[in-house]
Formats: sequence, structure tokens, C-alpha cells
Amino acid sequence: MKLLVDIGNSRVKWATLDKTGLSDSQSFLRAKTGIKASLNKAWKHLSDIDAVYVANVGGDKLAQQLSEWVQKSWDLTPQFVTSEKKRFGVINAYDEPEKLGIDRWLSLIAARQHARQAQCVIDCGTAMTIDIVSKTGQHQGGMILPGLSLMRSSLAANTDALTEELGEQEFNTLATNTFSAIHAGTLYSISATLERIINDLKQSFNDQVRFIITGGDAEQLLPLLPDDINHYPDIVLRGLAFYVRQDDKKNSRSKKQQKPAEADNQTDDDAVEKAPQSSDIMGQDAPASDTESNKKPRRSRSKKAPAAEKKQQVDKDKPASALPEEAI
Repeated sequence: MKLLVDIGNSRVKWATLDKTGLSDSQSFLRAKTGIKASLNKAWKHLSDIDAVYVANVGGDKLAQQLSEWVQKSWDLTPQFVTSEKKRFGVINAYDEPEKLGIDRWLSLIAARQHARQAQCVIDCGTAMTIDIVSKTGQHQGGMILPGLSLMRSSLAANTDALTEELGEQEFNTLATNTFSAIHAGTLYSISATLERIINDLKQSFNDQVRFIITGGDAEQLLPLLPDDINHYPDIVLRGLAFYVRQDDKKNSRSKKQQKPAEADNQTDDDAVEKAPQSSDIMGQDAPASDTESNKKPRRSRSKKAPAAEKKQQVDKDKPASALPEEAI
């Protein structure tokens, strides 16, 4: 069983992947001092983990803490996935591909499965990101703007009068308290921005664009957005799952290549041990006939390459841009 981890700016989300598919995701808030205590609580019940794949935008310190915990608990080294120039049919638009956030890259990979039209991924996290991938898999670029939590914390930190703790009072559109004023102002600011972006993109792509929303603040924003927005809270983990499946296929092919070689070696050894002598075939005192002794040896025809090897060669020649198998 594989463990898939998405380390964000404020939360850590995770799920397991086995032969039955991806499990429902779970998450916990990141503590300011680190995540080891949270990992103990969240993962102490997990067993049979044979690999850990990580998408990390939380920084090197959290990556090190997670690596140490995994090494100590399961004797495994986590695999940290990074953004690439091209993979799974997606071409990265960044001049320096590795600088595109891994969460954005994995979201594009998962969204790319719908090849009939362009995809727009709106990730409503601490920072809000918007990325477009065309129907041919070309990343069109994107934008970054402050999310709800950044807007609210900025207001509270830079304005002396706005000191009320968020979450203490009910939300009202027409505010009669500071909390509601901050909540309503930031919510409508973000939703209005998104609505304008959505309308502009629909016009640019002749309405042939599909919108996906994800991230911790998505549920707050959805009621204020058009009805045709698709909510996929686990899209980063879904993208990460393609790296897992690809590695599993590579390992499976490697094992299949080793087995025929071992079988051939075993067959040759058996042939040497069991090959009967000529006297056993003809009888010890039976001389070979003149007719048989004068026969010319027949030429051995070269064996045709097994079908499996041919298929393997075809697969090897295929480009790495083949579309993923499962659609979201």
C-alpha cells in the first residue's frame, strides 16, 4: 500500500493507494513548531506501507521532519515529486519548469485527462492559483493572488481597529460587527475576481473550457460562483497517484524481464543434466545406418522474437505523453 502526501502552506492532506484505488483523503493543520506530533496521531494506525510519495510546498524543514518520521517508523525513504518540463501529456509553460509549484503541476496532470477541451484549475489555498492547460496538453500559464486567509490576516495585522478573532461571531452579508465585515468583504472580493476571470476565459476559449476548483477555501466560495464549476478537493493527490502507478508499471516490467532470463538459464542447465547420450537413443550396439550418416544437417531457422518482446519494444518507442488512464 502506498501513502500519498500533499504538504500545503497551512494543511497536510494524505490518502492511501492500493489495488482498489485511492482512499478518501484526510488532513490536519500544520503546527508552527513542526509536524512530527501530528504525524504520530494521524499515521500511527497505518500498516503495510511500502512506499511514500510526497508533494511538498511547505519548505525544507517540513520535508526533513517527514523524512525522519517515515524512516524511523517504516524504514522507508519518501519520494518527493518535483515539477517537470513534460509528463503524462502535459507540457510545462514555465521557462524553469521546476519552479512551478508541485501542487499546481500535479493538478494540471490530473485535469489533463479530459482532453476534449481546455481545463482551468482554481486552487483556493493560502494563496490562490489559477492555471490553464489546453486540450492538447500545453500549459498556458497562470496567476497567483492572495487567498481568503491571507486577505483576512493582512487586514487584522495592519489595521488596529480590526482586532476581533475570526470565527467568534456569525457571518452576515451586511455586517454589523468587525468579523462579518472582514468575512464578507474578503469573500466577495475573491468571488468577484474569480467570476471575472471565469467569464474572460470562457470568451477566450469559445466556451470550450472546463473549470475545476480545489483547496481549503473552495467550499466557502462555491455558493458565490457559477454552477458549472467542478469541485475536486483531492486533485493534487490524484495527480500524485499517476507517478505511483507509473513506477509500479516500471517495476512490473522489470520483474517480467528478469523472469524469462531466469527461466532460460534454468532450462539450459536442465538440458545439460538430462540430455541423453547417443547410445541411449540408438541402443548401445546399434550402428548408425549409412543413409542417416550421409544426411546433410538442416539449417536452423532463426527464431522469431516473442510477441512480448515486440510489444515491449513498441511500448518503449511510445512517447511519454500518453494520456493517463483514469478520468476525474
